[in-house]
Amino acid sequence: MRRLTQQEMIEDPTPVPEPERFTGPAFSCVVQSAAASKATSALIRLPDGSRGHWHRHSEGQLVHVVSGRGYVGRRNAEPLAIEEGDTIWIEPDEEHWHGSAEGVELAQLAVSFGAITWLEPS
Repeated sequence: MRRLTQQEMIEDPTPVPEPERFTGPAFSCVVQSAAASKATSALIRLPDGSRGHWHRHSEGQLVHVVSGRGYVGRRNAEPLAIEEGDTIWIEPDEEHWHGSAEGVELAQLAVSFGAITWLEPS
């Protein structure tokens, strides 16, 4: 068992494991990432204007916005505006990206199920 405070997770300076998959700086506080598990969880922090490339999760993803504002981009649709307190379910294999809004940082707790497939820049 491990206890992490929201403040500790937001202040974690650890870069995401694959920074080349983001348009700008991105930070990750891993909550759980066991090799034998079908799920991984982390608080992902995206500074002003930063976003991830298009990607999909084979068994879906649950995102909860801890602080800030941003967007979840979806294929052939306008990006969905998200803000503190919102919870988003992304369907299995739905291609999407996450990003912060201009002028504000986005902190989101992401629980990802199954394999992640990275695609082109968003």
